[in-house]
Amino acid sequence: MVWNPGQALFGGRYIIERKLGEGGIGITYLAKNERNELRVIKTLREDILNHDTWKPHQTKLKQDFRDEAVRLAVCRHPHIVQIENIFDEGNLPCMVIEYIEGEDLGNRLQRMGVLSEVEALLYMRQIGDALKVIHSKGLLHRDIKPRNIMIRAGKSEAVLIDFGIAREFIPNIIQRHTVYRTPGFAPPEQYELEAPRGEYIDVYALAATLYSLVTGVTPRSAEDRRRGSIPLEPPKSLNPNISDEVNQAIMRGMNLQSHLRPQSVQEWLDLLDDVKLSETPPTQVLTPHASSPTNHSPPHKPQRPTAPAPVATFQRWQCVRTLRGHSSMVVAVAISSDGRAIASGSNDNTIKLWRLETGKLLRTLGGWFSGHSSIVHTVAFSPDGQTLASGGTDGMVKLWQMRTGQLLHTLTGNSGAVWSLAFSPDGKLLASGSYDRTIKLWGMPDGKLLSDFTGHNKGVRSVAFSSDGQILASGSADKTIKTLDYSFHSKS
Repeated sequence: MVWNPGQALFGGRYIIERKLGEGGIGITYLAKNERNELRVIKTLREDILNHDTWKPHQTKLKQDFRDEAVRLAVCRHPHIVQIENIFDEGNLPCMVIEYIEGEDLGNRLQRMGVLSEVEALLYMRQIGDALKVIHSKGLLHRDIKPRNIMIRAGKSEAVLIDFGIAREFIPNIIQRHTVYRTPGFAPPEQYELEAPRGEYIDVYALAATLYSLVTGVTPRSAEDRRRGSIPLEPPKSLNPNISDEVNQAIMRGMNLQSHLRPQSVQEWLDLLDDVKLSETPPTQVLTPHASSPTNHSPPHKPQRPTAPAPVATFQRWQCVRTLRGHSSMVVAVAISSDGRAIASGSNDNTIKLWRLETGKLLRTLGGWFSGHSSIVHTVAFSPDGQTLASGGTDGMVKLWQMRTGQLLHTLTGNSGAVWSLAFSPDGKLLASGSYDRTIKLWGMPDGKLLSDFTGHNKGVRSVAFSSDGQILASGSADKTIKTLDYSFHSKS
């Protein structure tokens, strides 16, 4: 049965305007309430309920529908679609939810193409805040994707919709959930009937949604990636205009291994802290004040004679050669102290060594058993050029013998990506800075952990020793630089 325009429901409290659409087992209508406000009424398709295949499951389908309504009702947030009422009309359960005038991000992508980074991040932060409320109620959404995010017409406001497969969870406890996934946006855990559950499931989908918004491409499915057929292409290789921070946040959020993803939405959002939003929301329509000029030109400055620029100095610089061999973005390089070798680290998870004089590829470090399992963020040569250190998203610091390419040590202890490395001038110490906000000091050559420092409030992006090795400086995403006195090591 399909309800017709003008039909009254729930004792006349709602009047049907028209059918909006149907899909799967559900159907939605546009209606008006007693205050003449537009609402959406969602119910089950009667033809599906009475179909021979589904008839034995009628009771469960109806209960699942009511459970969705209850889950939605407890999640109150400006960026979550709000529920107004739950009732039964005949033998059909119904939920009344707010009507959002606008379009979903899936349609937006098809109509206008990729979003700017600024606009995409605005929406992701809003949906991230909504997810924090959902998770605080012990729920996972499990179906975050552009089609399930509405943008209010004329506003820069994203609203998360469709809680049809949301489920309760106990963090990291193996639970039995129905196997439902949207390829490209669902993590590997959603391909399994029983698996540990946590916020990191929605983190994956949120990162995948951002991937789609800034590239216009649906990410490769977790199942295809897990089979090892084709790796996930970094979004920056599809859209070079996005920032390194966004590229890294997406890749980290979409790690196939759940324990290597940010474990909460807030932790993932923290990766985006350095990417600033414009002060004016991108889709907001502004009307200039009558007295304000619509065009702003910089004030005219009188020109004054200037000396010719010393262009000859810069003309000495020229590209000698271009080294090719990585299959993805190169994010780290270092030159040995004797000037004979270059090391490069890449998003393809490898480290390559090159002869500086000729550009010849000497060897690729790592492999299935010894290499990094994710992006190599940083590389550093020891002062004597005999050892190369590397750090990656997998949280590992690896020490390599330059002469043979052999892995000497794997240094563990970081709970987040290693972003920076520096050897002391005497080569006896190695400092590492990590996303986990720590600076660790390792003794060389055995890699023994000597000490760590936890003074930063966000990830440590850079570390550097003074020329005498007594001071270590660190730079962080918390917008601070700290100087640490390590002179006691030389005195002990």
